[in-house]
Amino acid sequence: MKQRVTVIGITGGIASGKSTVAKMLRSLGASVINADNICHQLINAEEIKNKISKKWGNNVQNKDGKINRRALGKIVFADKGKLLVLNKIIHPKVIKRIKSQIAELTVKDKANVIVLDAALLVESNLTNLCDILLFIDAKKHICTKRAQKSRKWPLYETTKREKFQYSMREKRGMADIIINNNLSKVNTFNQVKDFWNQFITKN
Repeated sequence: MKQRVTVIGITGGIASGKSTVAKMLRSLGASVINADNICHQLINAEEIKNKISKKWGNNVQNKDGKINRRALGKIVFADKGKLLVLNKIIHPKVIKRIKSQIAELTVKDKANVIVLDAALLVESNLTNLCDILLFIDAKKHICTKRAQKSRKWPLYETTKREKFQYSMREKRGMADIIINNNLSKVNTFNQVKDFWNQFITKN
């Protein structure tokens, strides 16, 4: 008898540690679908690249013709209208790819647990695909420092981008489980293991 597949969605603030928790879940046996990686792959697909270049010109392209994501980010995260235009261009393709990967993993019986690591999980209505929602809780100043270190962002960038997302209160309120990622990785991993043992292993 085929075992039912459980889809875990991960949400939280920018640089809160969503991908870190996804990797921890992978180490416990889950398959991970990373929406950011899909975006990075699709943004230079011919159809999407042409639409972006037509909208914002060659100034968002590198010398090799590929989209310069940093240059594009400066444009769209300064204007909500422009961000909505970009989302309309790329999000349908990303969501289609995510659904396709979930279906492939499910049909081929490759996974019993699938983790969906998507920065805009809530904003893109991807929560409808999830059985369990995890909210990764991290204090604002910690997230800002992480983004500054790992992404080389200036201090104000995290706050600027979060204005275009649902509030942390809304995301937290939608979650089934909250993982505190304010302390050490060991502490976070222990919480992840507790969640896994309580909600996944016993099912």
